[in-house]
Amino acid sequence: MVNIIDGRKEKKFDDSTKVLIDIFRATTTLPLMLYRSAEFIIPVRTVTETRRMKAKNPEYLTSGERYGIRIPGFNYGNSPSVIINEDLSNKTLLFTSTNGIKVLFKIMEYPGTIYLSSFINFTATYDAIKNSDRVSIIVSNRPDGVSDEDYIYANMLKSKLEGKDVNVNDYCNQIRVSHGAKRLKIMGAGADIESSLKVDIYSNPVIYSNGKIMPLIKSL
Repeated sequence: MVNIIDGRKEKKFDDSTKVLIDIFRATTTLPLMLYRSAEFIIPVRTVTETRRMKAKNPEYLTSGERYGIRIPGFNYGNSPSVIINEDLSNKTLLFTSTNGIKVLFKIMEYPGTIYLSSFINFTATYDAIKNSDRVSIIVSNRPDGVSDEDYIYANMLKSKLEGKDVNVNDYCNQIRVSHGAKRLKIMGAGADIESSLKVDIYSNPVIYSNGKIMPLIKSL
């Protein structure tokens, strides 16, 4: 059984396998950090806490945004078009965001493996969860409305898990004309659209485990 759940509105979660979706941009940026050879990423609730952790661990890199704007003094924002070109070899990153991380902290309190997925690691995610009895695809949404791009991806993954034929290019084209894509362009972040649609460039599923976001292979 596969369900699509609004992660912002839902208050309780079960023990199903969970897939967190935030296409624009957190669950795209995070797999890209690992693709660019980061060791792992530590999700952080607040900007203040992120700064505090950075002060204690000067070697950590900071990345994050609030309402789409890069946080002053951070090494990076939440931009796939930037991260995709960075060498993050063996780096640890602290990451905070307005939507995706907020929902992650809600669902991590419940049992069940948590995956973070986007077009970047679509097939890897599918292969990792295809035999799960119950899957909850959890869309992050936004505080100011529905993220249609998240639902487009969620429906694609759901269809694939239900054994239907999926044309990924068709879904990518839907994303390109989505309200979320228009919003990114208005924000001046239009370059992040195509960087978020690089299908399967990362071959590992990405999970949250014991305070870290990492490739599944490193949790074994």
